[in-house]
Amino acid sequence: MQEGNRFAQMVSFAGYLPEKQVTTKSFAGVDDLPRSLDFVRLTGIDSHHEASKDQGSFELAIEAANKALARADLDARSIDLIINASVSKMDKDLSQHLSPSYATLIANELGASNAQTFDVSNACASMMTSLMIAESRIKSGKVDYALIVSGEFITPIIDEAKRRNLYLNPRALASLTVGDGAAAYILGPSQESGRIRFSEPFTLAQYNKHCIGQASAKHRGPQMRTKARDLQNGVINNLGVFLQRAVEHMDLKWDEIDHTYSHPTTPKAVKKGAKIAIEIFGEINFLHNDSADTANTASTTHGVLLEKSQNSGYLKSNETTFMVSFGSGLAIMAIHFHLPEGVENW
Repeated sequence: MQEGNRFAQMVSFAGYLPEKQVTTKSFAGVDDLPRSLDFVRLTGIDSHHEASKDQGSFELAIEAANKALARADLDARSIDLIINASVSKMDKDLSQHLSPSYATLIANELGASNAQTFDVSNACASMMTSLMIAESRIKSGKVDYALIVSGEFITPIIDEAKRRNLYLNPRALASLTVGDGAAAYILGPSQESGRIRFSEPFTLAQYNKHCIGQASAKHRGPQMRTKARDLQNGVINNLGVFLQRAVEHMDLKWDEIDHTYSHPTTPKAVKKGAKIAIEIFGEINFLHNDSADTANTASTTHGVLLEKSQNSGYLKSNETTFMVSFGSGLAIMAIHFHLPEGVENW
């Protein structure tokens, strides 16, 4: 492929959800919450999936990675770059792994002996940040095939939140909106430009303290504290400007986008964001807002929703997809890509 004619494309993707499913009412019923909140009505989340006792972030990531490799019909030794985008990096014993990189462990498990490996941390926007990095390295000729993967074992923050008096600790309430899951994408080279496009990343640092995840001081595992209303208002107040700049920067025609996905903090929040987009651009052709039974799976949310759409038969070869990602901090990013050839037959 001649220099200047080298671009990137989506070769495959995969989402994975563990078998165990937990209803929201079983841990966040009206009698469990301050002021008798109806959490299901408030969020639109009916249930989520939880990792089994022998699964952590690593095991979840391997499930998605193997599925993506099989769909791409690639041997792991063909992968030149592996980026891990996990926020949690939590093992089954609730210890967070830091070194060596999770990407290195994943490469070893897959047998990707030729791959460069590193982790990326940008909260829930880590996956989209990693895709942007991989796309640039493919275009530059540094690598041919890149695997971007994440496993999120984050439901232990629900248990931590439930140990708190939620009336006195309202910032722990948002911890009840999460679920476990995994996602993987494989990017490869293309001679056709525009198969993948990215927005300019927005970073709105004034919201950097509105959602903090860290180790729990009193119990093994993580905790999260969120100013949920302030964080959501931060998104809503800046979303219109971001979308207008993103669509212009990526040279898109709104009415020609086949599938749209937002980071599903909650189904109700996605509807609020969609209303803003519709006011600016007009109707959305197909908004996939299907997280009522998966909840917010952090960096893996888009991959999980894509998997659900594929399983439902909604996706066709070369249709276009627009995805918006939010990361606490506040980071906002978007990607537009053509679906892989043969996606309907996976």
